[in-house]
Amino acid sequence: MVAATKHEKYEELEQIKTELAGQADRLRSQLKDTEAHLAAIVLAIEVWKSKSKSKAVESNPLVKELRGMTQVQALIHLAKHNGNNRFRIKDAKKILMEAGVVKSKKNASTILFTTIQRSGKFMRVAPGEYEILPKQSLGASSVAIKQIA
Repeated sequence: MVAATKHEKYEELEQIKTELAGQADRLRSQLKDTEAHLAAIVLAIEVWKSKSKSKAVESNPLVKELRGMTQVQALIHLAKHNGNNRFRIKDAKKILMEAGVVKSKKNASTILFTTIQRSGKFMRVAPGEYEILPKQSLGASSVAIKQIA
């Protein structure tokens, strides 16, 4: 009786060993699949990031032209680029932020409004829309100096 019990215990242990080996194989396979999915997601994220970076620059070639300009220069360039010497604050804000001319997203509208007012080179033609002032309206002091000279 003792020998049969040892043999049964041995077979039971062999059975447990076989089941655990099978479970380990299934888990390895599942781990392989999970790692493959993870690698695919990481690659997709990298592709997405690189496309969004290149799209931001490619979406508007004007962004590259505006880099390094002052805010007033950039606004004048933008207005001339539009063909009618006008620009909308909403559009200008987006483009100037992409170009790095305006750095604060939170204060961009205020910064541009202040720049427009202080420069004296633009006039409001509609809500949120400005136009470059004609060169003749530089002010009385400029005209008087030109007439004397």
